[in-house]
Amino acid sequence: MNFLAENLLEKIIYLILNMNFMENNTVQKYVLIICALSSFVITVTTSSVNVALSTIGRDLIVSTSFLTWLQNIYLLIGASCMIPFGRLGEIHGKKKVMYYGIIIFTIGSFLCAVSTSGDMLMVFRALQAVGSAMIFANIFSLITSVATPGEGGKILGIAVAIPYIGLSLGPVLGGMLTHYLGWRSIFLFNVPFGLATTFFLLKLKGEWCEAVGEKFDYISSIVMALSLTAIIYGLSTITSAIAPYLILGGVIGIILFFYLQGKLKTPLIAPEIIRDRIFLVNNTTSLINYGPGIFVGFLLSLYFQDIRLLSAQQAGLLLAVQSVFVAIFSFISGRLSAKIRPRFIAATGIFITSFALALFVFVNEYTSYYFIIVSLAILGCGYGLSATSSTEISMKYFDKKFRGVSSASLNTTQYVGQMLGMGITGAGIAIYMGTSQINPQNFALFIESFKLPFLVFSVLCFMAAFAYFIPRK
Repeated sequence: MNFLAENLLEKIIYLILNMNFMENNTVQKYVLIICALSSFVITVTTSSVNVALSTIGRDLIVSTSFLTWLQNIYLLIGASCMIPFGRLGEIHGKKKVMYYGIIIFTIGSFLCAVSTSGDMLMVFRALQAVGSAMIFANIFSLITSVATPGEGGKILGIAVAIPYIGLSLGPVLGGMLTHYLGWRSIFLFNVPFGLATTFFLLKLKGEWCEAVGEKFDYISSIVMALSLTAIIYGLSTITSAIAPYLILGGVIGIILFFYLQGKLKTPLIAPEIIRDRIFLVNNTTSLINYGPGIFVGFLLSLYFQDIRLLSAQQAGLLLAVQSVFVAIFSFISGRLSAKIRPRFIAATGIFITSFALALFVFVNEYTSYYFIIVSLAILGCGYGLSATSSTEISMKYFDKKFRGVSSASLNTTQYVGQMLGMGITGAGIAIYMGTSQINPQNFALFIESFKLPFLVFSVLCFMAAFAYFIPRK
């Protein structure tokens, strides 16, 4: 599987270096290299951490519930900051925001590596998330800003495939690094990539800011951050008395956020975008489709290492199956989008995702590895088809002035979806296991908590796929 990923990576690098652009050849190549390096290292880290969680839990002596928050805090900060940083990129320059983002991400990675307690690691994961949000909020809009007409689908196919190559290689690299050098080496791995990306950013000439001179909406940014925090914390502490009030308060805050966008002179998201049905459908379906994005790796990593007693390296090899297929099919999807409407490709991908998630509901302590591998491969096919298509939809249907926020909005909904997925996962663990660590006495309880998010998102994805057939007007 990783041989396929490596071959695909080589092919993509070749295409980047030899793509026949009409103009601004050097600028476009630099942008693609910058986006490739930054998105690759961030996604490698994301999937590597999943594999190392069991080892981190034993080393820092933290509960399974705490481990869910190591992922939740990353997603929460990312989701809260994505749209504001996308807007800042439009006002002050996308290259500038990405430059500071890669510096913050690199520093955060180093500090994660030297953490000596769970609390320290949590804080520096949050710092990592800020840098990651600054980068991902501007990646796709920067690419479309420099792409020539007719190359958009192909370039986005490459841009979307690279993060998933990172996700596919991450479990293997993470497993090997954790096995031979310890979990801290996963974070140190990011430092040279961060320095290389900074070098290319400094070499890149020019800046792209379509909303220069406009004001930044601080009020909406704060409302969004607080609302998302309330919702995800409420879901993760669903058994507590205050949880329903937190979730309700968060939902009210989200409603207030969208109300403010129609009243403010310089909103984070222009009202004409919010009212567009394509925007609403694409973001809503992406939120649901990306829900399993983190919890699949999180739960299977614990399942492989704590129940099936595999090493981190073995678990990483198995988890890589999904991401390899995502990388392959996202690349194929970018090519297909020139011949088939992206919404049809996206809908097909989400249907396949729904079917694959349903298969995991049948997993138990003795399930065949072949069954799990095939299920992961099918899940990868579904994600690969839908990921590129939803990104192209968010870029294709809006004026350049709105592409930064449109891209950031899509990334935000994906982060929120992943947060909801981890929130439901955390709720299942809290209900069935409380704050205890996984042990032979509660294997059956873990399996029950394992099945809950797969079942919920299988149903949601099945319903979401039909939304792409709603007319725009």
